[in-house]
Amino acid sequence: MLWKRLKNFVGFDNPELSLENKLFNAICLLLALSLLSGFVNNLVLGFPLYLMLVELFIFSLCAFAFYKSRYVAYNDNLSVGFITLGILSFIPGWFFNGGIEGSSSLSGVFLVVLIIILLKRKYHLFFIGFLIAVFIGCYFFEKHFPQLTTPIKNIGQKEADTIYSAVSNIFFAGVLISFLKRSHENDKNKLLEKSEELQSSQIALSTAKDLAEGATVAKSNFLANMSHEIRTPLNGIIGATQLLSRSNISPEQQELLQTLQSSSKLLINIISDILDLSKIEADKLVLYPKPVNVRNCIKTVLEISYPGIAVSGKKISLNYEIADNIAEYLKMDESRVQQILVNLIGNAIKFTDEGSVSLNVTASDISSKIQEVTFSVKDTGIGISEEALSQLFKPFTQVNTTALRKYGGTGLGLSICKKLVEMMAGKLWANSREAEGSVFCFSLPLPVASTDRVEEDQSPDNESYQYRPLNILLAEDNKMNQLIARKTFKKIGYDIDIADNGKMAIEMVDKKAYDLIFMDLQMPEMDGLEAARQIIKKYKDYAPPIIAMTANVLSEDEQECKLAGMKDFISKPFTIERLESVIHKWTNQNEESSQRIGELLYK
Repeated sequence: MLWKRLKNFVGFDNPELSLENKLFNAICLLLALSLLSGFVNNLVLGFPLYLMLVELFIFSLCAFAFYKSRYVAYNDNLSVGFITLGILSFIPGWFFNGGIEGSSSLSGVFLVVLIIILLKRKYHLFFIGFLIAVFIGCYFFEKHFPQLTTPIKNIGQKEADTIYSAVSNIFFAGVLISFLKRSHENDKNKLLEKSEELQSSQIALSTAKDLAEGATVAKSNFLANMSHEIRTPLNGIIGATQLLSRSNISPEQQELLQTLQSSSKLLINIISDILDLSKIEADKLVLYPKPVNVRNCIKTVLEISYPGIAVSGKKISLNYEIADNIAEYLKMDESRVQQILVNLIGNAIKFTDEGSVSLNVTASDISSKIQEVTFSVKDTGIGISEEALSQLFKPFTQVNTTALRKYGGTGLGLSICKKLVEMMAGKLWANSREAEGSVFCFSLPLPVASTDRVEEDQSPDNESYQYRPLNILLAEDNKMNQLIARKTFKKIGYDIDIADNGKMAIEMVDKKAYDLIFMDLQMPEMDGLEAARQIIKKYKDYAPPIIAMTANVLSEDEQECKLAGMKDFISKPFTIERLESVIHKWTNQNEESSQRIGELLYK
């Protein structure tokens, strides 16, 4: 019970106190008890009053230091001051306790123990040296001025004082070291317990992390599969609407067809947004920076956005301004920058019924090789409240329920834009007031690309393209897509052969020389990637261009197609214009290959 109270008094079990603090408290308490017993001993043995006054001073010092450390605040300066005053108090104690003949030298050993325990290592040599200097100084001072030393009265007093001092120092030093060891073991056990808890927590966190990563992978795979499955029938719907749009239909049917096309495009955008968000959250979205002509990039964005201002009931203008100091070519992921701009401009148009939407592009030089480019999209639309601004960039968030009902949308666009900007080491922000319009800005640090190293894609010149009959093979397992594809190719002037899977495609290539092969990826018996590898392995440089035509739209899918040797990539659903562009691009390059395969077949 007494030990428990003593521990509480010292603060032994107080987790808020450091080990140094606990030791200092214990030393002050033990030293005070030692001084009290020494005071009684000196009183009994008849030592001078001055010696007892020195002991009372040191006792008061211990009491004050204990209070300061236990109840106010402990710091290193407190220990340094305590040891300094203790060493200085050694000087009068030396002369009042018989000098070299007295027991003061034994107290010096105890002081060395206190120095080592209480002070940091960097102070040890200094204070031990200080104590030695005081000890030697007192000795030589006594030799020159012996009259200053209070002599010991008799042999009995000397022996009794020496024995008491030795026993006292041994006892209190032993108690102090025992306390130190006990404190160390106690803290060690607590650290071991904490370590075991941390290990258990680490195992639990690792398990939770694995489960979360597994769930993320499962979610990403699920969304990718769902995207593929939804895009496949959408390809049929959009393909059918494109074919219908090129036929003779009544104005009423044309209006219904436009509605169908708009709804299909909206659904594709929603699927793309969800897929993008999933890839970003799973840290699987990869950027592909390359030298880009910024002005051409902006021109493309505006061409994509212009149809939005032609919506019935809209009375707005779309303006833009590009600063002259922007470098001609900057290194960036063009498609992702365009995605951000199209989203911001699309939102501005959607929430603006009259007035204007303006795109302003400025730049400042961070260095000779990097420009900080700021894109600002300003509108005169409905604006956003301060409360809604704080929630604006969170997924599935709309500015308000009224806007949601009137304008629609998933609330994913801005969240994706923010994440894309952050991936490019930029920042996105917005300023707005209700009924006064909004300004959305994002800035990106973009490296300046040297114009003499820029390799721009050479777009095929459709006007100079000379039509000629082509042998085209389509590998596609979905019957609806086969029907739509056959009619689409027929619409632009080509009859095609169709293989139901990759294995059949290889067999058909062995029997007939094809100019182009369009290959789906997911097919039974043999997928498109393996079929492409085998065709290219067999015919090498004379293999016809193989173009992926798939609902797998992830960037890693496109990379896999390139690694398999495919020349181009068409994502479903595709437009007739896109299909024509790819055919024109690869037809002229393939004449030699087609002739060579024909020669190999006839041999």
